[in-house]
Amino acid sequence: MPSSKPTISVLVITYNHELYLKQALDSILSQRVDAELEIIVADDCSTDGTQAIAQEYQESFPDKIRFLATPKNLGHTKNYERAWKSAQGLFIAHCDGDDFWIDNEKLQKQLTFLRENPEFSFCSHKIKVLIGDQFIPDLIPRTEQSIFSTHDLLEACFPHNSSLFFRNGLFKDLPSFFHQLTGHDWCISILNSLSGPFKIFEEPMAVWRMRTNGMWGGRENLFHLKHTETFLNCMQSFLPADFSKSIQRNLIRNHFKLAEEYHKSGQLAEARSSFEKACNPMGFFSLPKRSFSSLALRLYFPNLYLGLKYLRDLALGTPSA
Repeated sequence: MPSSKPTISVLVITYNHELYLKQALDSILSQRVDAELEIIVADDCSTDGTQAIAQEYQESFPDKIRFLATPKNLGHTKNYERAWKSAQGLFIAHCDGDDFWIDNEKLQKQLTFLRENPEFSFCSHKIKVLIGDQFIPDLIPRTEQSIFSTHDLLEACFPHNSSLFFRNGLFKDLPSFFHQLTGHDWCISILNSLSGPFKIFEEPMAVWRMRTNGMWGGRENLFHLKHTETFLNCMQSFLPADFSKSIQRNLIRNHFKLAEEYHKSGQLAEARSSFEKACNPMGFFSLPKRSFSSLALRLYFPNLYLGLKYLRDLALGTPSA
């Protein structure tokens, strides 16, 4: 590595990414950016050929690539933490080992923006989603908003990991609950946003490979909702009281969605428990009234619900949802 510190550290977190890592690294190495890069590949003891590929690239680009191996599996967040702690750049970018960038000027655009807008803590961009060999029609995140605050971020995880570009050193330590999380990007984004707003560029500059055996995309909806509940409860204790309302709004929506998922899977006690957590004045005024009433009937008065549904079907002549 060069003796001077790099401008940008790109963190590439890998585990069994043999089929994808070359594309990820090539997309980073093809960047046209007026800045010194270091690419940190942190592998979590892969059992396929990922490590061999990372070593090959390190040998080919010794001035740019550092390979962090480990003799045992650390878990995703601990693997991320060691990469983050080793980053020497003034700025940090993310690219998961199974994703890739599609704009050769991505880093230059993000670097220029943060240099010209010192009040912003980080920036990201929309991405394309690839499932198998097919792209879904929509870009994510599905929002027309471009400038966001911590409050916005507490109500939804907007930026995707492989789009993140942030100032290094905005926070010094990770929260005590960090290693309870399945992923790191939502937490990292919130910590950065405490230092200022962030921007999401409209143009897609990366591809998220949503794999059925992936760490996040391959999980069931119930897992996502339970993980979100855990994360928001942790954030409730971690952040100042100013952010409580934003967290509570998201928690209420999440409790309601959890109740629906539990009900679909026949877990009635869990469904009622989650529904009751959403039953407060904030939930009553923020949740859709029809959906709220329908779920309440299905959970506590199922026969009445079926009777009303039958009468409605007779009146309309078609089955109701």
